[in-house]
Amino acid sequence: MKKIDIKKIIALQKAGWKMESIAIEMNMNLDAINKVMTDYKEREKKRVDTKQKEKTKEVSVISLTTEQLKEICDRAAVVGAREALKIFEQERNKEYSDRVDRRLRNTKLLLRNYHVLKEHAENSVFGRTQMEESAIDILESMMSMYNNEIIIESIKRSATRTAIIVSHIEVMLGLYHSYCEHTSSYEIDLRRYEVIWDMYIADQTLSAKEIAEKQNISIRNVYEDIKVATERLSALIFGVDGLKVH
Repeated sequence: MKKIDIKKIIALQKAGWKMESIAIEMNMNLDAINKVMTDYKEREKKRVDTKQKEKTKEVSVISLTTEQLKEICDRAAVVGAREALKIFEQERNKEYSDRVDRRLRNTKLLLRNYHVLKEHAENSVFGRTQMEESAIDILESMMSMYNNEIIIESIKRSATRTAIIVSHIEVMLGLYHSYCEHTSSYEIDLRRYEVIWDMYIADQTLSAKEIAEKQNISIRNVYEDIKVATERLSALIFGVDGLKVH
């Protein structure tokens, strides 16, 4: 029996795919897809119910005076508030760090697939309809997806959507080039721009070794330049909190 990738079905749903399109992508009929999702939801519900039952424990009743109870509550409130603030701060820092990491990952993903997306936008003659969707909307939707293939396919769902992202990348590259021209270390910054251009954007992209020879730097320097340039571009493409420099 063919193993069904339920995680892929769920990921495609989150990416906005209709069940009919998912059925075609999974090479299954619509009834089978619906049954798989119904069975999955039932299993998840049973799993959650079982987990909740396992957590239920017998509680012993202890008799306390009003004063004792108040003292315990006061102490618990102080400790609880302190711990709650500590956990909140940890979660907030983790969430920020995770979001920044996802934006850097997605920036690299867009750069690696720039030519694929550009070719798709230029060669597609279907789906060029007006969309009430901006580049920011599309980029934000990427943040909830973790499968690189699904992210790119979600962008390529229509020529218009692809063109929006390609145009956004090109505009931000232009802004990055302008930024590099006006920094105090413009020679280094312009080199970083040229490195990332030759690696991902040029009509004839170059390997790290070829870039190292062209720029007269080491291959290690090439990758360091790509790292810095990607961080700068992430800040431009996704917004200021995409910058992992504080």
